[in-house]
Amino acid sequence: MIWGAAPSPFGLAVVTATAYGISGIGFADGADGVQAAFEDLAGRWPRARFTRDDARIAPLAARVFDPRQWDPDRPVRVVLIGTDFEVKVWETLLRIPCGKATTYQSVANHIGRPAAARAVGAAVGKNPISFVVPCHRVVGSTGALTGYHWGLPRKRAILGWEAGVTAA
Repeated sequence: MIWGAAPSPFGLAVVTATAYGISGIGFADGADGVQAAFEDLAGRWPRARFTRDDARIAPLAARVFDPRQWDPDRPVRVVLIGTDFEVKVWETLLRIPCGKATTYQSVANHIGRPAAARAVGAAVGKNPISFVVPCHRVVGSTGALTGYHWGLPRKRAILGWEAGVTAA
């Protein structure tokens, strides 16, 4: 697998990928942020070997973060690793339109598990491909922003950016 860091509208993005698609996206904060974000993403693939290659990651990051490169006929390919429940939750997140939000309870209802809102929250929190699998679009039942692995200020920034993109 390859990994690297590339600019994004939300700070430095750390991306991991296989020959089949993007396997992880996180964000770097602070002096050790790139390494910490990489270790977080790599920990999800404990048997994988990683090679850093920022040049190969750059076009993948551009496809993800540059709206001019978004093409519904050529979606970004992703490789997910998780339990069946987690993957079902993440697949549901992929159906949330850009610029919109939903609740954990709505996701639980959608997957046929209405009593599992907390479990949905845990699965959302384990999402390995931030931004592409839009966990940031899930909010609390009151509409309040709730936890985000990469920080609430970043979640707020992403939601605001998406609102601007969809309004344009």
